[in-house]
Amino acid sequence: MDIGKKLKSTRVFLGLTQEEFCAGIVTESFYSRVENNKSKISMSDLISILNYHNISLYDFFASADKTVHDKKRVMQSFINDDANRLKKYQHLLKPAQKKYQLEFKLMLSILNDQIGELPKGTIEKAQRQFIRIGKLDINTLFYINLLVPIVEFRTLKIIINYLISSTESGKLCDFSLQLLCHSLLHFLNRCYKEKDEQEAKMIIKFFKNIPTTSYIFLEKLLVNCYECLFSGDEVKLESIVRVLKLCGYGKYAVSFERIKNNFETE
Repeated sequence: MDIGKKLKSTRVFLGLTQEEFCAGIVTESFYSRVENNKSKISMSDLISILNYHNISLYDFFASADKTVHDKKRVMQSFINDDANRLKKYQHLLKPAQKKYQLEFKLMLSILNDQIGELPKGTIEKAQRQFIRIGKLDINTLFYINLLVPIVEFRTLKIIINYLISSTESGKLCDFSLQLLCHSLLHFLNRCYKEKDEQEAKMIIKFFKNIPTTSYIFLEKLLVNCYECLFSGDEVKLESIVRVLKLCGYGKYAVSFERIKNNFETE
């Protein structure tokens, strides 16, 4: 087994330098020798490096024919608004994985705010493919995220109402909870654009009943922003925007400042 080669391919895929990838766990010079099969890395150091980059041993030692399309990593990149990482995953798709191209096209259009530029046929195809009523598993929650910006608002309200009436947030795993909150957050944005305060209040109430964890801290802050927008509480909104900036979420702060300014000029 060529561990050095596997490490290098993983590092290159993540777009990291040798120094960034070894993360101080081993020296850069030693790590370079490992990649070139001139030195052997201990299992403890290997595990530490992989853990640092959230890579499981299973994924690392998976067989060569394992699909590159790791669905969960793709989903995580999407809810993290990481368009650059999504593009890297997209470029690694094999010809046999063309069925995923529609997902990538939709995700990148959403993150780049280019939904309006998608052909009508693409949107209709996505709706046919992703609208599912049934078990609320991770895939279904992910597809609902893709549907929120493209489905007619009346239909979307039915989907979201079904979602929250069928969900017990306390029984969801952390990642499913992230997907749920991400979809509801973007639905709040649709509610704000459609001026549907009643629907928004229902979502805000649902959010407040979800225990705050580190996984959804940002989503909780952003929901508070929408609550301020609907109530017209500019002082509280400005306070939350400052918190967003201090926590490193500047792009979200700018987004809400833009929404607020657009609303004031209407």
